[in-house]
Amino acid sequence: MSFTKQTIEQFKIAANSISSQTMEDNDLTELLNSLNCVIEISDEITTSNASVEFYWNEIISGMLAVIYSAITGYPKLGLSGLRSVLELVCHAMYYLDHPIELQLSINENLKADKYVSTLVTEHKFFTTNYIKTFHPNIVTIQKKEDSVSEYLKEEYRKLCDVVHGRHSTLTKQGALKIEYSKAEYKLFESHFIKIASIIANLYILRFSDFEKQSIIVLSKKTNLINI
Repeated sequence: MSFTKQTIEQFKIAANSISSQTMEDNDLTELLNSLNCVIEISDEITTSNASVEFYWNEIISGMLAVIYSAITGYPKLGLSGLRSVLELVCHAMYYLDHPIELQLSINENLKADKYVSTLVTEHKFFTTNYIKTFHPNIVTIQKKEDSVSEYLKEEYRKLCDVVHGRHSTLTKQGALKIEYSKAEYKLFESHFIKIASIIANLYILRFSDFEKQSIIVLSKKTNLINI
């Protein structure tokens, strides 16, 4: 395939057509409510913790970008972007409690090698013992031991499979066609809501905020904590 300006115009027309099909064939209410909740969480955190605001700017921007990708015919690209969102969320939450490391990272532009799996395995990120340091009632609030950290690792693993091109995640095995696929969009939507729900769980646990009903409703979608 040879690309020209005309080809790009054809892609734009196809994207507009696919986005119309996506929105006509799917109720986006739950997806957009999840996004709005994450924006609310971002505002709550950055109001009193300006040091990590730049992370949340990237997170919200990334979530908008993956939604756009998914509704215009590129849900696999949306899934790849969700892995980046999850990485950034975990960085934002981790560095919130490690200000010196954060400043070193900024000043020296350190390699971003604290992957989700690394944070959980090496830094006990949101394991039961980690949560105990700021939430003493952890025994009764988690569904089971390490429910949050284990879910983080599993969701991250699934998104890594997409990024690294595991055969079962490839979507163009039959032919190179840019077209609407409800199944592919729904897979993206499912992961998006899971990521948003994980964010809600991390926020609730870290800040012991049990007052905001919309965030609590979102947190329950992954069934990780008892609230």
